Amino acid sequence: MANKKKQIIKVIATILAVILLFVGSFGGYLLYRFNCDKSSDYRFVSNDYSNIYEQQTPTYDVREDGKFTVLKINDTHFYNGTCEDDKHTLSYLKNVIATASYDFVIVNGDLVEGFNLKSDYDKYKAIDLFANMLEDYNVPWTFAPGNNDGEIDGDNDAIITFMMEYPHFVYGNSEGVYGDMQFFVDLIYNGELAHSLAILDSGMRKPKAIGKYEYIQESQINWLLDGINERKVPTSVFFHMPVPSFESAFDNGEAYEGFTMYKTYPYTDIPKNVLFDDMTKHNEYISLISCAHQHSNNMCSFYEGRWYQLSSVSGYSAGRDDFIIPSVTLTKIDVTADNAKDMYTFEQITQIMKGETDERQFQIHAF
Repeated sequence: MANKKKQIIKVIATILAVILLFVGSFGGYLLYRFNCDKSSDYRFVSNDYSNIYEQQTPTYDVREDGKFTVLKINDTHFYNGTCEDDKHTLSYLKNVIATASYDFVIVNGDLVEGFNLKSDYDKYKAIDLFANMLEDYNVPWTFAPGNNDGEIDGDNDAIITFMMEYPHFVYGNSEGVYGDMQFFVDLIYNGELAHSLAILDSGMRKPKAIGKYEYIQESQINWLLDGINERKVPTSVFFHMPVPSFESAFDNGEAYEGFTMYKTYPYTDIPKNVLFDDMTKHNEYISLISCAHQHSNNMCSFYEGRWYQLSSVSGYSAGRDDFIIPSVTLTKIDVTADNAKDMYTFEQITQIMKGETDERQFQIHAF
């Protein structure tokens, strides 16, 4: 009887030890992952996502020459910020941010990698390294969620809440509208509203998706059209996954002079996004739709009164899969232009490898 009692006590002690080990390990993991430890590379998150609904529409003054330039970065697919591809990407982007001329930065989706990750994956560490790089140059920046960003270790609202800690991060959303991030940025010239930027959340992929990917919902499109029609100024719309009208623009539009296409056509594998096209195609104020997502594709065409611009990857890990050299896009807006066609110039800043060495240089392509 005594031996049996000892065995029971031993089993209970073993179970308690396993539980304590698990709790300790999981607690340590959470401290590491979410930056509760002030000595880590992260910053403690003090914001709550609900603060996003309290933000006023941000406004920026356009330069005296009537120009306002957006630097668009997309599809960096950061893994943890410290692997070799990520270090190359950060080095490239730091040089761009330090030397290019721009007024606003839009991270147009897939800043971080999604599924199929190893144990050293750490998107918050990568975001912290990237965000601090932007903050060093006092540049206002924002984030249009991609399909990969919120797939693992926190949804898009967790990423956005994390980003709220950075002083120059610009954000907003409207209650009752589908998605985690959509807001307008108003550009002022000579004291008057002259142009607007609209940031939109184009959705994720499975398990939330309907089909392979989500699509832009009717509530989002109504929100967008209401804001545009209220402002009555040309509007540049930025979101991650392209809509079907990009194919029509490629087939029938006027390509921007000097443009080089990587693939034969811009594929759009989200047929339900035809809802966006149907609801917005007659809007006279939409002057640009700027997307990303396709990695190995660049496109810039003027079609039916507006520009369609698609950017390839800005990161080495994503570019490696399709042998694409990372690049970013400068979209220069002239708010004094009296028509959409003359309102924009586009430049691509590309970092290339020279010969068999690791020497890197910048090339600027108008496209």
